[in-house]
Amino acid sequence: MEPPQAPRPSVLYVDDELANLTAFRAAFRKDFDVHVAHSPEEAVEQLNSFRVDVMITDQRMPGMTGIDLVRATKESHPEVVKMILTGFADHDVVMDALNEGLVFRFFEKPWSRQVISRDVWKAFELLETYRQRKKQLLEMRANLERGVESVNELLGHLTLQQDSLGLGLAKELQEILGGH
Repeated sequence: MEPPQAPRPSVLYVDDELANLTAFRAAFRKDFDVHVAHSPEEAVEQLNSFRVDVMITDQRMPGMTGIDLVRATKESHPEVVKMILTGFADHDVVMDALNEGLVFRFFEKPWSRQVISRDVWKAFELLETYRQRKKQLLEMRANLERGVESVNELLGHLTLQQDSLGLGLAKELQEILGGH
């Protein structure tokens, strides 16, 4: 039996040029789970269909820019780390998006395999850490809610029994836990 493989980033690459999609898939298929989209609309369909960790989109596409795609998916897919691939002419626009927090990184054409690989892995590690912490916080909240329910239940029993000492302690515990 083989040991389980470490998780790999799921990367969606969006570009209107088929040759670029083919080149990207060939360059990164061993590093990531690569998915490609030929248009922003196809990208949204794929984002809605399966888990995507990182989306890299070309800035210049007919109908919608890469930054417009990032803006359009910010609310519906907040955990997807967004990156832009751009030519020099779009540098200022992309810098504004970076400064606004819309994108994690941007890459200039022609792209470097090593730079993209490094930055995707860095983004994936940050995303995995975020997901772990989010899971821990949700578990902590659930535990706290169970604790409040238990104290409320205890209060009900002590009230029925008219146990003033136990009732006082239970009310104090309820206040500490933030219950009502």
